[in-house]
Amino acid sequence: MAIIDRPIIIIGAPRSGTTILFRCLALHRDLWHLEGESHGILENDFHPREKNYESNRCTARDLTCKELSQTLYQQFYDRALNLNKILKSPECLLTARSVSERSISKVMIATLGHLSKIKKPPVIRFLEKTPKNALRVSFLDRLFPDALFIWNKRQADGNIDSLISGWLATDQIGFLEIERFARSGYPILKYLKLKDYSGKRWKFALVPDWQSLKGQCIADVATWQYFQCNRLAMMDLAEIPKERVFSLKHEDFIGNPVEWIRRILDWADLPKDSQLESFAERLPKVNDVLSDVKKKSGLRYETQVQEAMDRNPDLIPLQKLMGY
Repeated sequence: MAIIDRPIIIIGAPRSGTTILFRCLALHRDLWHLEGESHGILENDFHPREKNYESNRCTARDLTCKELSQTLYQQFYDRALNLNKILKSPECLLTARSVSERSISKVMIATLGHLSKIKKPPVIRFLEKTPKNALRVSFLDRLFPDALFIWNKRQADGNIDSLISGWLATDQIGFLEIERFARSGYPILKYLKLKDYSGKRWKFALVPDWQSLKGQCIADVATWQYFQCNRLAMMDLAEIPKERVFSLKHEDFIGNPVEWIRRILDWADLPKDSQLESFAERLPKVNDVLSDVKKKSGLRYETQVQEAMDRNPDLIPLQKLMGY
């Protein structure tokens, strides 16, 4: 019988720094993970189209069928791979940046990952990172009753600024300009008629009450995503025993990644890993690259971010509860 022992699930709003934390931990020799994010598993039976695109929100009440739970559990096990079983150092595949590098890495991860599954043990430790899971904590807790949750938090202004950047991001392929991050999105954006955004697909987590953003700006969308993801994650995590929740501020992690990796491994009952620590010492920034476009505040879209935050007064008490 396949067993996923104490899976480690990274919870965080989109663009909060979950990717770089995942890339670090995925280098641990004992941790298995998916080829990418878990949309292909969780968005079959639980695709938002099934509820008229209400949101990505799923709770424990949505997972009452034992047969479905077993199917989802088995899919996570079956699709789990471990590049460390094939490569001495797979970090190059996990840190691709350009379009061509990402394309090559995707093929290599799929191929080598398939090879790693040949001798997969019946019991594995597993690492999962999908930002939409900030809206699914209690659902995942029911699916994995012994799961360990890392709540990766980030200060509102920097996170919202990075979300805006993600919404506006494109990839240039020859003469074609393609929206980045749109493949896992939803064809509902025309309903909102945003003032400053003409894209057709909703990107990142589809949060509850997204319809209230009609006629607003992309900064308001990003702010609402940040607010709802963290509000609901915090609410759900409060119901889980404290020993199974590890809270981490992105800013603290970036400031001292090796120390925080050691703390996480100790908490998760995983042995130290020299390769992981070496990578953490050379930690590349993800979704947080300084550029000449940024203002003194370090934000690309400082004015838009501040104005959108001012329009959501509930952000201040939420930030305080998050430790900011």
